[in-house]
Amino acid sequence: PPGPAERLLLGTWSALSGLAGTALALRRGLLPARRSARADLSERLARAPLPVTDGLWLHAASMGEVSALGPLLDRLAARAPGLPLLLTASTVTGRARAASRTGAPAVLAPLDAPGIVRRFLDRARPRAHVVIETELWPVRLRALAARGIPAALVSARISPERLSRYRRARALYAPLLARFAWIAPASDADAERLVALGAPPDRIAETGNLKWDAAPTPAPEADLDALRSQLGIGADRRWIVLGSVHPGEAGPIARAIRARRGAAPAGLLVAPRHPRRFEQLARELEAAGCPPWLASQGPAPSDRLTILVDRMGLLARLYALADAALLGGTLVPVGGHSPLEAAAAGCPLVAGPHTGHQRDLVEPLERAGALVRVADAEQAAAALMRWIDDRPVRARAGQAARAEVERRRGLADRLALRVLEMLP
Repeated sequence: PPGPAERLLLGTWSALSGLAGTALALRRGLLPARRSARADLSERLARAPLPVTDGLWLHAASMGEVSALGPLLDRLAARAPGLPLLLTASTVTGRARAASRTGAPAVLAPLDAPGIVRRFLDRARPRAHVVIETELWPVRLRALAARGIPAALVSARISPERLSRYRRARALYAPLLARFAWIAPASDADAERLVALGAPPDRIAETGNLKWDAAPTPAPEADLDALRSQLGIGADRRWIVLGSVHPGEAGPIARAIRARRGAAPAGLLVAPRHPRRFEQLARELEAAGCPPWLASQGPAPSDRLTILVDRMGLLARLYALADAALLGGTLVPVGGHSPLEAAAAGCPLVAGPHTGHQRDLVEPLERAGALVRVADAEQAAAALMRWIDDRPVRARAGQAARAEVERRRGLADRLALRVLEMLP
């Protein structure tokens, strides 16, 4: 039974989420809406039909976490072909990624209110539940425990920057973590932080991040040749990818590299994190003295040294065309984006100081010599140009990046075995 702290948490949370559920129900019933929006609300209220029942329920927050679950889903399907799998996501984009990336049936996660969770469980009848990273839903975990449905937490992460704040609420987090049958932390440091928050030490399983398994495999050379032609990239020039960059990163880097380039032919492939930033980054590059050619216009003329890749879905292949790359979201206080697409392509990386969200991925690559961390755009430009100018060092760094990715693959299969052991 829940202790006093958990009863307080459940009572407060249930009241708030119940109000939210009521508001959604009123919106669904009283306000005109697009058919898709009404369908989304039905899923969040657990009123929509479910694609599968009596199987394994897996949950991921959004696109990145869904992608990381892909290898685990593949291994589960391989080891238990008849096991029904149901994936929920907290966001519409996560659900869409699940449909296209994992192949598993997916719906939006039920709102964490008692009546809604009860209705979802009555309909889904899951035999076990798996959560990736750190989605701690009090009502859901309590309801699963009450029905004897085991739950596991994989690639579990606790940000060190937030640990002190979480520890102040340890009395609330500890009972939630104790609801899991086992927890597989993303790293040894995450394991220590989880235990500090109250996770039972005997529930800590193998550490590792599923994102290593989700790193892409190399694209066929024919695909890369086609992309070179589409972009107008010649073999006579070295290229640097600014991958998943945010405003405030592309301009300073372009300006610094332009000042350092000299006679060495080096071009920039700028890939923004979101489409809505295309125009802003184009203006930023223009102001930096590097007017971009838009990839949507067709192959770039040979004299254009900056290409703004205003099309999504190309980044993994761009890294395979590049000689070095900047890891976006690290020169501004975003926390960084995954370095694994670049590493899997054998592309040496430079990262700024803001890598907190990717620490367990960045640090192994740094130790392997595949990634260099710097303090600002000036240092980043210098490090990138060192990669460009020193071919043997660049080649060794690329080989080290690929080797580190391959060495860390395989967690998905080991976790799949443990998940299957959890099924009644």
